[in-house]
Amino acid sequence: MSIEVSAFKAKSHILSLLGDELIGSDSLAIFELVKNSYDADSEEVKIIFNDLNTPNQSIVIEDDGYGMTLKTIKDVWLEIGTDFKRGKRRKPSPKFGRISLGEKGVGRLAVHKLGKRFTLETQREGDMFSSRIHIDWKKLISSGEYIQDLKVEIETVSESLFEKGKGTRIHISDLKKKTWSKKEVKDLVRKINTIKNPFVDDIISSPKSVKNIEKKLEQFDVEIYANDDKHNNWIKEVKNVNEILSDSLYYFDFYINEDAQISTYYSFNPPKIFKDLKSRTVESLFKPTRIIEDKQGDVFAKDQKILRTVDLEGIGAFGGRFYVYNLDSYILNSVGQSAAIRAFVRENNGIKIFRDGIRVYNYGEPNDDWLGMILRRLQRVGDKFSKNTVIGAIELSLEDSHEGLVEKTNREGFDDNIVYKKYLGICISILDSFEKIAKPDRDNLKSFIEDIKPVRKVGLSETIEDLKAKLKQKNIEKELSPLIKRVENDYNEMRDVMVNSGMSGLNLSLVFHEVEREMKFLNVDINKNHDVKTIKKRVKHILELLENFSPILKQQKNVILNASKLVETAVNINKTRFKYHNIVFSSPLMSKESQDFQIKGPGNLLTSSISNLIDNAIYWVSAKKEIFDNNNIDFIPRIWISSNTKDYKGPAIIIADNGEGFNMAPEDLIQPFRTTKPGGMGLGLYFVNIVMEMLGGKLIIPETEDLDLPKGMTGASIILVFPKE
Repeated sequence: MSIEVSAFKAKSHILSLLGDELIGSDSLAIFELVKNSYDADSEEVKIIFNDLNTPNQSIVIEDDGYGMTLKTIKDVWLEIGTDFKRGKRRKPSPKFGRISLGEKGVGRLAVHKLGKRFTLETQREGDMFSSRIHIDWKKLISSGEYIQDLKVEIETVSESLFEKGKGTRIHISDLKKKTWSKKEVKDLVRKINTIKNPFVDDIISSPKSVKNIEKKLEQFDVEIYANDDKHNNWIKEVKNVNEILSDSLYYFDFYINEDAQISTYYSFNPPKIFKDLKSRTVESLFKPTRIIEDKQGDVFAKDQKILRTVDLEGIGAFGGRFYVYNLDSYILNSVGQSAAIRAFVRENNGIKIFRDGIRVYNYGEPNDDWLGMILRRLQRVGDKFSKNTVIGAIELSLEDSHEGLVEKTNREGFDDNIVYKKYLGICISILDSFEKIAKPDRDNLKSFIEDIKPVRKVGLSETIEDLKAKLKQKNIEKELSPLIKRVENDYNEMRDVMVNSGMSGLNLSLVFHEVEREMKFLNVDINKNHDVKTIKKRVKHILELLENFSPILKQQKNVILNASKLVETAVNINKTRFKYHNIVFSSPLMSKESQDFQIKGPGNLLTSSISNLIDNAIYWVSAKKEIFDNNNIDFIPRIWISSNTKDYKGPAIIIADNGEGFNMAPEDLIQPFRTTKPGGMGLGLYFVNIVMEMLGGKLIIPETEDLDLPKGMTGASIILVFPKE
């Protein structure tokens, strides 16, 4: 028998796998580079966006840390998977005693995610010279078959490149993302802003752990800006997470010590104007920590009800705090800064995890629901908080938890091991405890502000029979009876079709409302003895109105139509309403100012969806105008419809207005029978969401401030994303 020893080899392409393809997003890539700055005892990190949305755009990440020597570049920075920051070599940083966040030795490859080329400049504290490396990823990877064959040139610069004589600067160019929307820039800035835990000084914890974390973070600031006014203004619109926290309705903090005992503090803080609602606090000091029973014994011991010391192994003692808001307009208006609070909560909601005050991604991101809050709320709506109304932070000790709670190589959370499952179970149990404590206050608040009235029945206020009687009284029955009969037949046929097709709750009220109003005008014309020609014109207008609704009623198979034509059809249905309510309507999509695209689907359902959204917009801009008129303030109601074929996973129609905006959580808005519209059925958005899902598309309810809309469009926005053909 013979044995041959052979070695592993790595192809050059592994650099792409570890950089561009392993790191999940641009924000995670920047986060990896900022973590390196933190490890290097930086006091300040600058992230600069240069010439965005131009061919020369670039990103610069610069810090004032202790920098790297030529030897460190060769022996550490160019060594993939180095153990320089882990195992026996893992030690606190010299100045601030920070425990290293980067331990896998691949974080520096995150630059590959952002751009095709980059320049590294660095200077070690105390050195009189700097080092510089230029890398073109494509050229580097193609220069050798195996990774050990790849060579880079290290330039020694005989001068200081840094104001403080130390630091590291990474200049990334030829960005892979060629266009940046307002939303994408603001989302990136928000994520970067949450790298540091803003609540670290307030989390209940042992004095020693708080002091240690404060020391590590007290001199660590991240500054973000662009080199032009437009994009810099986008960045400035992102609100600081420390603002408006005092206006939360519910507050809860906790700390679990090494003995698995928990201390909690809860407070309910209703607006002072609600005099019948009393504030309430509940405090508990170091009691056994109750956990949700594990009936199967998959994570905790079978039927275990109390947390044990052994359950904290690999986790350590930890604490956290939650702020919960209610976005109901009545409550927010009582506080006095409704728009600011709603925007703040939408920008910062989510329960985030931090270790030694530094963020662990992707926990608490918009698309992350690690605590299962959405499903728990759908199962028990009245008992559970909406994910989109909670701002929270849970703080771990890196020293106590880094061996048990291990970050994935792609930096998107912890490995799903038994330690993480226990940690998740503990956090869900704590959240459940908070929700139970808050339940009486939530019930009292709900009963206090309940303003959703019973759904009124819709129909003609003046019946066809009343009209016939008046026509007879005016001696014009013979001439107008055929037209009135036709209105009656069309109206009844439409009603029957809608009821039978299950669409009665969606467009029936709209049709009835329009016909009812026109009938009122017809009555006025008759009572004022207008001539027959004028009355005929009014009746024909009613017939035209009914005909405009016919696309909604016809059962259609899948058709292919232009988005502009779809919007035009829906707009024609509502044209008379725009005029009646003095609404300024504009559509870059219809005027060919924005890109048109084709949609495949049932035309009637698509038309109905757009019409429903327009109907909602008309109501809320009209309601706002009424409020402004009563206060003698000028207000012009506006509705705007355009397209976006670049920024979503498919071509999209965007509908925006300048009304009051939404005052419910997005996941509630698409549930049936949820509405704050008096007399509304709460089925419109539910129906549109179903239609979009049926088509393989998506309904998005964005933060209006994140969209690049015409000036003044600060109300509600809806995005309908259609599948790519």
